[in-house]
Amino acid sequence: MEKVKIKRTMIGIFKQNKISIFGFMLFLILFTSCQKHSEKGLKEIKAQLTDNTISLSAAQVQLANIKVAQVYEGEFNYNHLFSGVLKVNEESASIISSRATGRILKLFLKNPGETVNKGDSIYQIYCEDLVAAERQYFTLQSNNWNYNGKYEPSLALENKLLLLGMLPVQIERLRKNGRILFAVTIFSSVKGVVRSINISEGQYVAAGQTLFELADDRKLWVEAEVHPEDLEFLKVGMRSDIILPDAENRTLKSTVSFINPTFDSGKNTTLIRSVIDNSTRKLHPGMMAIMHVQAGINKCVMVPASSLITDKNGSVVWVRNVDGTFTGRKITVGLQSDNTVQVLSGLKESETVVTSGAYLLNSELILRKGTISEAQVNM
Repeated sequence: MEKVKIKRTMIGIFKQNKISIFGFMLFLILFTSCQKHSEKGLKEIKAQLTDNTISLSAAQVQLANIKVAQVYEGEFNYNHLFSGVLKVNEESASIISSRATGRILKLFLKNPGETVNKGDSIYQIYCEDLVAAERQYFTLQSNNWNYNGKYEPSLALENKLLLLGMLPVQIERLRKNGRILFAVTIFSSVKGVVRSINISEGQYVAAGQTLFELADDRKLWVEAEVHPEDLEFLKVGMRSDIILPDAENRTLKSTVSFINPTFDSGKNTTLIRSVIDNSTRKLHPGMMAIMHVQAGINKCVMVPASSLITDKNGSVVWVRNVDGTFTGRKITVGLQSDNTVQVLSGLKESETVVTSGAYLLNSELILRKGTISEAQVNM
């Protein structure tokens, strides 16, 4: 009887242990399975964050108003407007300086903007050296019995009178009638428009002093400021249309004639220049101008400007993948117009980019990763 009881007791213990072992094994299987699923989920989330990929449902896409467009290859025409101003054509500029030391008795030009023709009277001067040379010249000519020729002292004085500003016709009149000119009229040797008048009547001037500044206004310069990033697209000889707001938005065709190779001190800009025709003389220096520059047409990969997100870290677009997910990607951009951006690297023609809702995707990525820098570090 005791043996039977011991046997039954052992069978009961075995049955209990069997149930416990089975439960333990079942627990291990469930725990391992959960752990694998948990690790898989963490890997997927980690991969999603590392790849800057976001998955949205159809409802979320519709709610976020996400729209896409295909990357395409097209012809990009560089157009840019630069603010400028009309200036005097310095190549046609000239100055009139005093030939002699003396006092200005009369000015025939008193206002900037007046037109001067070659041979026009511009001022009268009293010069002691000039008066003395006139007297000496007349004396020599009076004692010269050879009326058919001139001897060396007389020629030397004649050249001196010419250098002091007298004309040959004035010298010839002096030789004939002996009338000394105390107020000598000086005539212009050039044609142009008066830019500035640096003297006044009654003023004492020295020989070589600048009296007037003239320029030919039949051609004017248009100068505009440009920044360094635009210089690589600009070349001498390229087309530039000049729009003149102060002249009823009149447009004149021109070309870029000069690009300054140096930058202004304290300003990160340089000057480009075009030359325009002003034969009608209706345009004036100081008038506002807009220079519309058009570069050559280039074939390149292009995306809509609305797809681009740009900050200090660079330019980013959101690409829609084949499986419907969205991935943020850094790209290198080139020229940009109002609606189109040239892509130098980072995108292929066959890819699709987000044109509406890109900022929402970017914000979602920033929320997941914490900061903008962390969100874009792996793009």
